[in-house]
Amino acid sequence: MQIKTYIINAFTDKPFTGNPAGVCLLDISIDAETMLNIAAQLNLSETAFLLKNKEDNTYHIRYFSPTTEVDFCGHATLASSKLVLEELSKEKVELVTKKGLKLSANKQGEVITMIFPLYEVKDYTVDEKLLSALGIKEYSSSKFGRESGCLLIEIADKETLLNLSPNFTELIKSSNELRGLVVTTKSEEDSYDFYSRAFYPWIGINEDPVTGSSFSFLATFWSNKLDKTTLSAFQLSKRGGFLDMKILNNHQLEVQSQAQIIMKGVLHI
Repeated sequence: MQIKTYIINAFTDKPFTGNPAGVCLLDISIDAETMLNIAAQLNLSETAFLLKNKEDNTYHIRYFSPTTEVDFCGHATLASSKLVLEELSKEKVELVTKKGLKLSANKQGEVITMIFPLYEVKDYTVDEKLLSALGIKEYSSSKFGRESGCLLIEIADKETLLNLSPNFTELIKSSNELRGLVVTTKSEEDSYDFYSRAFYPWIGINEDPVTGSSFSFLATFWSNKLDKTTLSAFQLSKRGGFLDMKILNNHQLEVQSQAQIIMKGVLHI
């Protein structure tokens, strides 16, 4: 079998930055074990698998890290949207996840506009072992996103965020509940409203370069805190990435950013 396969950098306007995702364009359905093996071979934080629905213009999408399947991945959604909108010359793309989540995207110039889910957050008490593994002694607030299984921790400033150097082995030991951890801080600059970094050692990704799905609950948190429905953010990983957001209603978040196709080829299995 031959599978058209792409590597696409998401949430960036230039190569070698943003979050790289694998995207495999399927002609027929393949089993989950094969998808996981492909994701492990590509060894990117996530690989998306697209299969066109023969009855309409929607695409079924599934996401795999090198070690497990995930329910929703923002940067792989942006990468997949870039592929369909640009390479397949579509004006709009409709994606449906394994769990029935419906996603959509369209393109104006280089900017891709997507509709993501908007998630609520609830109060959460952070364990001292987790804070020690993360390497911080003080934090401003903490929340938990039930849908994502991720903890959000707000800290005081950008410098502290940049200097975080977690002990990932101890971080995994500190919780059996979490799938991920996002640390965030308010921006003091005009370009962005807030910054973040995201750590997912529980699913085999120590630090994710730009985590699109995290903004489904970061938007809720910062909208409530800043009393704004339009937000701009930058993820402060080594590669870095940006996006703009607009809360449409209690369940939908509009996300705008860019992506760059940097590699295309054929996978032989």
